[in-house]
Amino acid sequence: MSWLRRILIEFWAMAIAAAIIGFLGPFGTYLEGDFAGRVWRWWMHLMGAYVLVRPSILLWTRVAEATSLPRQMLVYWGVFLSSFPLALLWRWSAAAFFHQLEGFAGILPFAVLSAIGVLAIVDRARRLDHRLAAMLKPDPAEVPAVEMAGGAPAPPPGDARPASSPASSPAPRLAARLSPGFHGPIIALQSEDHYVRVHGARGSELVFMRLRDAIAEMDDWPGEQVHRSWWITRSAIAGIAADGRNRSLTLVNGAVAPVARDSVARLERTNFLTPGAG
Repeated sequence: MSWLRRILIEFWAMAIAAAIIGFLGPFGTYLEGDFAGRVWRWWMHLMGAYVLVRPSILLWTRVAEATSLPRQMLVYWGVFLSSFPLALLWRWSAAAFFHQLEGFAGILPFAVLSAIGVLAIVDRARRLDHRLAAMLKPDPAEVPAVEMAGGAPAPPPGDARPASSPASSPAPRLAARLSPGFHGPIIALQSEDHYVRVHGARGSELVFMRLRDAIAEMDDWPGEQVHRSWWITRSAIAGIAADGRNRSLTLVNGAVAPVARDSVARLERTNFLTPGAG
């Protein structure tokens, strides 16, 4: 339930921000009642910003993934644009609370600042959530080896050779970072912020590392980086979908990987996007 943990962290951070702003009482709000009343009103205003800005962050993140455009640039512009309807909302519903801000033009800079504040809170919550996930994940060295049918202990992940690997190739170094319960072979790598999601035939695991380092630890295994966030093996492809100039790959575990437009020609030259080739 990582998404629920992320939301709870964000709500906790919003409450702290409301308490700090309520204590300071900017824009003439210090005289608007006692401390508890100010915190409550600021909490309501900040949650209004959160409800509007949070979906915008999610939307533009998905747009960036689908179009291969820079995620950070799109998200920042999306958050900036969302501050305009936020300023209108505050102008219509809360003008009496902002005594020192005159009309839409006066509220807009504060709305922009609030929207950027929500973005900062969401970003910090994401980083904290990833750290908590890494802390809560059991250490593979402490997990007992799974016994095989004959009673002998299963070999460590780094010594096992997935069925789809070349006969002469050992398991890649990256396999040693995975838990004994990982359902190999490794079929794809997906970048998620500061982590890499390692996809297997029946599940995935997060590893704290950069995508390029994970690709390097796949050694000589055949595969291609189809997107700035995805590296996949040819055997992982279950289907290819085309929508105009866009391509997407359905993997054997059900995941869908986008193909960067500027990579299509290269992948077609190597027959990587040709079903059954290779």
